[in-house]
Amino acid sequence: MIALKNNIQKEKAKPILIFDTNIFLIGINFNLIDALIYTTPDIIEEIKHYKYINKNRNILNRIDAALENRSLILRNPSVNSFKKVDLASKITGDNNALSIIDKELIALALELKEKFIEKITLYTNDYSIQNVCSELNIPFSPLIREGIKSKITWEVYCPFCKDIKNNEDFGKNCERCGTKLKRKRKSEVFL
Repeated sequence: MIALKNNIQKEKAKPILIFDTNIFLIGINFNLIDALIYTTPDIIEEIKHYKYINKNRNILNRIDAALENRSLILRNPSVNSFKKVDLASKITGDNNALSIIDKELIALALELKEKFIEKITLYTNDYSIQNVCSELNIPFSPLIREGIKSKITWEVYCPFCKDIKNNEDFGKNCERCGTKLKRKRKSEVFL
């Protein structure tokens, strides 16, 4: 009984890491990491994309091995967590810069942060994901390049008319002049 209790305590002590697609694609052998790694099924589907499947064969083999030995766990976030992330991304102005899969990943991290006592970290090189994580107080870390140094709130504007638009209009064309809308920093808080 004592041995079983010690094993459970050791299992709880493992850090929880959440991986974005770009972390898997770097090619690190995550099977050697002594942690529980989480991601969403859609992240794995991105890696399996038909255009890259032959290039990613070794990565997919590592993923299969990690799934088999249960060091990689695939999980979808709840609708409630997704809604919180969607709201936070609208606050920061990153809503249209993030894909649904990006928001699912952040929602999974939010859910795991709320559920587990252990330290969790979302690993991503994506600045918009990092910015929304900063808004939601989700620990994050880049792996290859430097991460964000500040939390940014964006605003969408027309570079020709100089009119401020709704954040949801990012990437669309200005209804007045037809110029493609861009975004700029509205405010910045250093971390």
